[in-house]
Amino acid sequence: MNWKNQRRILAVHEHLHRIEVARLSKLEREARELKEEEARIVGYLDDNRNMIAIFPEIVLQRLRLNIQQQQDARRAVEWQADIALEQARRVKQAERLVANAEKARDRVRAQDDLREIIERASSRRDISAP
Repeated sequence: MNWKNQRRILAVHEHLHRIEVARLSKLEREARELKEEEARIVGYLDDNRNMIAIFPEIVLQRLRLNIQQQQDARRAVEWQADIALEQARRVKQAERLVANAEKARDRVRAQDDLREIIERASSRRDISAP
């Protein structure tokens, strides 16, 4: 596979990595928002102890739901972080392949240039020989 194809593959992997990182950021933001919501609920309950007495089931149900959502969000963040890490590995692998392909291309070009220089030098000697 030539270096241009390798560059295209690298570009695709970089794009996929950016997508996975964006998904991870979104999940982290959602997890942070759930944690803030929990803090607001607890703060509200601390300020209004009467609410617990009036609506104990509703308050407990909301807190349980929030805690469950936080656990789900944590699992989703961990899962997405693993995916983003794997995609980063693929990007690095593609970068190495591109670098190797470019080095091979440069070696071939250098050999071609050297061959051309040798041919020119040898053809000049042939012409100038008596």
